[in-house]
Amino acid sequence: MTADIPTDDPLLAGPSIDERAQRLLDGADRLGARSRRVALRRQDRVLLTTSGALMSLGVLAIVLGWAGASRSTHTEEQMPYLISGGLLGVALATIGSVTFFAFWLSTSMRQAQEHEAARHRDHEQLVEVLMMSEPRSLPKVEGRNTASARAGSQKPERPLRRVARGS
Repeated sequence: MTADIPTDDPLLAGPSIDERAQRLLDGADRLGARSRRVALRRQDRVLLTTSGALMSLGVLAIVLGWAGASRSTHTEEQMPYLISGGLLGVALATIGSVTFFAFWLSTSMRQAQEHEAARHRDHEQLVEVLMMSEPRSLPKVEGRNTASARAGSQKPERPLRRVARGS
C-alpha cells in the first residue's frame, strides 16, 4: 500500500526525507568533531596546568615544613611541621606527577592515532595505485627447471675426501 504524494505541492518540494536526514547527520558529525577537538585541547591544557600547579604547591609545602621544623631542636615541636608540610607536600607532588603522566599519556595516544590514520591513508593510496597499474609478468628463467629456480642457489655436491688418520 503506497500513498501517492503530489509533487506540485510547494510544502513538499525540496530534498527528500533521506537527504535531509543525511544532511542533519553530517552537520552533527562536523559539530561533534569540532567540539571534541576543542575539548581535547582544553583538557590537555587543564591537565598540564593542574599538574604544574600541584607539583609546585607540593614542593612549596615541603620547603615551608622544613623551614618551620628547622627552627626547633625538639622533636615534639617538629612533628606538626613534618605532618602538615612534609606529608601534604608529598601528597600534592604525587598527585601532580600522576596528573602530568595522564597529560603525557593522552598526548602520546593522540599522536599515535594520528600516525596510524596517516599510515592507513598512505596504505589506501598505495593499494589504489597498485590496482590501477598493469600486472607484470615474471621473467622466465631459461635452462633451469622450475624446482631448481624456486630453490634459489643450491650448492653443488662436493666430492668426498678422505683424510689420513693418525700422524
